[in-house]
Amino acid sequence: MDYCKLGLLLFLLNSASTGHGAQRYPTGRIIGGQVAEEGLAPYQVSLQTIPGSHLCGGAIIDKEWIITAAHCVTGWPPEFLRIAVGSNMHTEPLAIYHLDRIHLHCNYDHPKYHNDIALLHVNSTIQWNDRVQPISLPRVLLNTSDPLLFTGWGLISLWDPHPEKLQKLQMFQVTNGECSKMLEEFDDLHLDVGHLCAFVKRYQGACHGDNGGPLVYQNTLVGIHAWSYPCADGYPDVFTNILYYRDWLRQTISGNSKCKSVNASLN
Repeated sequence: MDYCKLGLLLFLLNSASTGHGAQRYPTGRIIGGQVAEEGLAPYQVSLQTIPGSHLCGGAIIDKEWIITAAHCVTGWPPEFLRIAVGSNMHTEPLAIYHLDRIHLHCNYDHPKYHNDIALLHVNSTIQWNDRVQPISLPRVLLNTSDPLLFTGWGLISLWDPHPEKLQKLQMFQVTNGECSKMLEEFDDLHLDVGHLCAFVKRYQGACHGDNGGPLVYQNTLVGIHAWSYPCADGYPDVFTNILYYRDWLRQTISGNSKCKSVNASLN
């Protein structure tokens, strides 16, 4: 089951049935967030189709590598996707980069979003400037009191398309034990050690289009958004825990991963 799409459907149905969609899910923001300052997240990317439609978020971690969620790129040939960087406006990027390889985690489990992580290799070196920078990978565990920054171009209200301007939201980690309790009514949702949960309160959180986007603590990437069920309705947002996958990331970047890559067609 695709919980991102199901959550979006429930969000739409719930808002339509109550007749209070605009009030319950405030407009103008990542649900309940704020417009991000220009240059706040120079590592942020918009994963797009070749025509320029926003699909998912992601983050720059190296001069040739982007990290995102595996479910964002499953089934996509690399040549059908592009990376927009360097601007809070995903419709007006500073630069565009094209992909030549997609690396999914070997044990990615789509129905349960376990190992929901992918690395994207661009076919030319990313040029650094004050609006385009890589983000560091974590070395130590988070504390639940650490303030986390989440950014993305996900849905902000029932009737609007994806916002053009990047949105931001401060969140806090929820332990996996507490997160499981908060999600226990959903019998087929199971967290594992590769997941990290974050939460603020009802009507604040991620939604469709935020998937793959970065969760950051002090310029360190701690998570990428995996799923929300449903959008900002009082349940934690679930992220892929980057610390848990550091070895896989290093192996893949160095060319030593046992996972197969999807290569761009030469035709």
